[in-house]
Amino acid sequence: MVEEKDLQFNRMWNEENPAKRIKFRNRMKAKLDVLHVEVSEENARAFYTGRLSRPPPERLYGMPERSEGPDDRGRPRRRGPPPRRR
Repeated sequence: MVEEKDLQFNRMWNEENPAKRIKFRNRMKAKLDVLHVEVSEENARAFYTGRLSRPPPERLYGMPERSEGPDDRGRPRRRGPPPRRR
């Protein structure tokens, strides 16, 4: 299975048709950018074949700390149509 994926990757990475080759390389670049991995043929091959190992992602945003108790959350939003005016 891995050999089949490797041959498939070679065929698409070295495609004769420049439009198909560029489309495949851009797709690999997009996938690697999402994972915050350097874009290279080796990394793209590892991603395509399922062998890409990378460190766990860093937390970019911390979770907000919640205080205990329902008083700090405020009132729930009102459901339904707005009240009629007189």
